[in-house]
This record gives sequence, structure tokens and C-alpha cells, in this order.
Amino acid sequence: MSHTAHKNEEEIKEMECSEEEIIQHAKQLAFSIRRSKCFVVFTGAGISTSAGIPDFRGPQGVWTLRAKNEQRKAPTTSSIKAIPTKTHMALVVLEKVGYLKFLISQNTDGLHRKSGFPTNKFAELHGNTCLEICKNCNKEYLRDFRCRKANIKVHEHGTGRFCNICSTELQDTIINFGENLPIKPLNDGFDYSHKADLHLVLGSSLRVTPAANMPKETATISKRNQLIICNLQQTPLDYLATQRIWAKTDVLMEHVLRFLHLTIPEWLLIRKINIHFTSFSTMASKIKIIKIEAIEPDGLPATIFSQIIIRTKQLNKNI
Repeated sequence: MSHTAHKNEEEIKEMECSEEEIIQHAKQLAFSIRRSKCFVVFTGAGISTSAGIPDFRGPQGVWTLRAKNEQRKAPTTSSIKAIPTKTHMALVVLEKVGYLKFLISQNTDGLHRKSGFPTNKFAELHGNTCLEICKNCNKEYLRDFRCRKANIKVHEHGTGRFCNICSTELQDTIINFGENLPIKPLNDGFDYSHKADLHLVLGSSLRVTPAANMPKETATISKRNQLIICNLQQTPLDYLATQRIWAKTDVLMEHVLRFLHLTIPEWLLIRKINIHFTSFSTMASKIKIIKIEAIEPDGLPATIFSQIIIRTKQLNKNI
């Protein structure tokens, strides 16, 4: 909320290394990635600003402007329409080739899932604006719209939609201030932070706990571990960083992948459509059933149809 905004101009101020300094940082980071046995990445809102999604504590951040009672002037893209950035896609490649072992994110914009990053190697600590879940059977539903209902109390999460499996009302997954983080992402985040010998923070001011304690865990558990922070603003963990990079994350990651001889792919939206045909007979007639469903690459149901029209021919007549 706005009370978590930076308190002074020094904290709000953004700084950036020269291009030559960023290239040297990228070269060193690429070397560290090659040597790492357990490389973990922690991401914040700064990795999505190039997609048009505002951050929270930058000069045009949501909490910064709200604390000043000002309106955002820069163009904004809703998280529903935004597409993954170069940083998102770089992380997909790093996982695919085996360098990146686990991803932790504070972001609720859903761009990591949209990028195709495997969900079994990923902890969404603060939820996903497009994801709702059945708390009874744990079935998840990924939507192409904001799941949270408007004008409800901050700690209410019912969406008004119901589970296809057990008919329980679905809940949005957004974690608001004062609420506990979900157990599995929380435990996974700390477990991998404990195992990590290299922890890279991308685009986070590291102000919100317990999430911000995860990179700190890596840095403090062993002097041999490396904590590398890439953010335009100061963070409370800068004193623990073995490498502090003042840069936009897209710029840094482009150089890092070049030094690793990897290419950042273009983002493609990939979904499957399953069509199931079944039939059964009654005393009066034979009943045919067609089930059409959209599926995300990770197996989650996807909502992509607003309407389905089926036309059939029987005896050369449309019915």
C-alpha cells in the first residue's frame, strides 16, 4: 500500500551504470552462472515495466504516486494485455538449458506463467491476478481476465465462479497486505534460497518481507555464496551484494545471454484445444456429447472462448 512507498527522494531516485559498466557486470555474471551449482532468481515489478506495467516504488510507481496524491503520466498497459519482456524470456532460456534451478517472484501480473516458465520450478509468492483456485480440491484455473471481484473487502477472495470438479466457490490468489503467503511457494522459496550458491535479484527494491528475506538467506548462510542485485534504486540488502548492478533488467539480461552464447526468443502464445466426443444410448435415442476445452502448456484449464457455435449437417440440413 501507499504507506510502504519510499519516504524520501534519495530512496526514490533511480541510478544507472554506463553501458561499458553494464557489459562488464554482464560478463562477470555470465561467468558466475556457468560456475554455479544452484542458481536462483528473485524477481520484482521492475522486470515488467518495459511491458508497460507500473512498478510500485519508482518515480512513477503506484505507491509513490498514491502517497503524493498524484496521477501516473506515463502510458500504462494492463497485466491482461501485457506480454512477457526480454527478461522474462531470458529466464525461460536459462531454465531450459539447465542453468536456472528455481525462480521466485513477488509479481502478480502473471507474465512468468505467460512466458512459459515451468510452474514446478517457480514460486509465485504474492499470487497471480489471472489465477483462481479451489481451496477444497486445489484445482487451479488460469483466466484471460482479472479473477478478483471488484468492490469486495480486502480479505475476501471469493470470485463467484465454481470448481468444475467439486462445485466449491473459487478463490482469487492475490495476497494482500496482512495476509499469510501460501505455504508451498513460501517453503519452496526459502528451501531453494538455502540451497543456492548464486542468487540474482532482478527489479526488486526488496522492501517487502518475508519475500525479501529469501535473497538474504542465500547471502548470509555462507560467505562463498553470491548475492547479485540488479535494480535502479537502492535496496536494504545492497550491503550484502557481491555485485551491485544499477541497470534496467532487459539491458543486463540481453548482454548476459550474449556472453552465454544464448538467444532470447520471441514470445509466442501457445495453447491447446482439446475436443472430446462421447455418446450413450437411451431407450428413446442416441445422445452425443462434445466437450471442448482450452489448456495451457502446463495443463491448467484456460478461458479463451466467449462463445462456441457448433453447426452440424444431418440429412443435408443445418440444425
